[in-house]
Amino acid sequence: MRDERRAPSHAPRVADDYSVTRGLPSVRGAAFAAPSGQPHNIRLLCRRIGQRLRPARIPAYRRTMWKYWRILLLSLTLSAAQPPLLPPQDAAAGELSSPETAETEAGHALNWANLADGLDLAFLVEPEEGQVPVRVTALRLDPDHYEFSLHSVVWDGPTALSIEKWAETLNLTAAVNAGMYLPDGKTNTGYMRRGKDLNNSRIASRYGGFFVCGPRREGLPAAAVLDRSVDDWETLLPDYDVAVQNFRLFGPGGAQVWPENGPVHAVAAVAQDEDGNILFLHCREAVSVHRFVDVLNAHPDLRLRAAIYVEGGSQAAMTLRLPGRNATWAGRNAASLFLGGEDGRSPLPNIIGARPRE
Repeated sequence: MRDERRAPSHAPRVADDYSVTRGLPSVRGAAFAAPSGQPHNIRLLCRRIGQRLRPARIPAYRRTMWKYWRILLLSLTLSAAQPPLLPPQDAAAGELSSPETAETEAGHALNWANLADGLDLAFLVEPEEGQVPVRVTALRLDPDHYEFSLHSVVWDGPTALSIEKWAETLNLTAAVNAGMYLPDGKTNTGYMRRGKDLNNSRIASRYGGFFVCGPRREGLPAAAVLDRSVDDWETLLPDYDVAVQNFRLFGPGGAQVWPENGPVHAVAAVAQDEDGNILFLHCREAVSVHRFVDVLNAHPDLRLRAAIYVEGGSQAAMTLRLPGRNATWAGRNAASLFLGGEDGRSPLPNIIGARPRE
């Protein structure tokens, strides 16, 4: 059975202005697997379980029974992998629930709960008839109160850590994936730099967005998300200590750039609003990125300017650490559901963090 901890992160199908071809992207010749929880992974899981349990020789009259047993196992696994009718409430997230953090449906003003100076939390919900409701958790951080940082196993090693361990070790208030990574378990799929340290020196032609922070000259935002189709990114990148490249989440004005029938999985993203705030976004339910963007567009008071997709599947994770109020949001996969594993424990090689300014 595939070890989720060592699997490459997932790059779903995307239609971007800079795509050479439609379909699964390939960086430096590395093929990307579909997000965890997809049917072919479930079939592989069942096949390998069956191979371990199957006797060396099966009498002919029992082969039919064995065939039906495998069909039953596959059916049980598929049913377990389906999201529940109602979005799951994380135990940790439940500690943050209150009337102030009530879920906000489309068409209503967002219920932002102020957790600290410059830090707000909201839950966006899109109930759609005949579909599983989508619940997006949004952390809004004011760069005037929080400083952002990039951390990688390449320079902060020696090993990758879970999102919670990264935050605990570095004393971060909030953290989220920095981006997808290659099968070597450390190299970002797009450009990544902190100061003079390079994780990946290559600008990926298909990736349309950047997260930057740590300006090197006055007059620049402390942190920003750049859209290659709008911003002068080639001039701006050298002016920041930190730069991370990923797929852009949407085009100018919230325009869709993802296929409507794309694969479904958990999603993590980083965005910037019109006021310059940075938002960490996470959806635990299995959704297409197209629908994830639809949920964001259904809440125009988010006033998002630009956003990047940073991870999908079971490795999409976000955490929040406050005195006595901690929460972690992570994607789920079929194996954890079927075998009873925990979510949010996948080691991540690269993360973006935030802590209060001194």
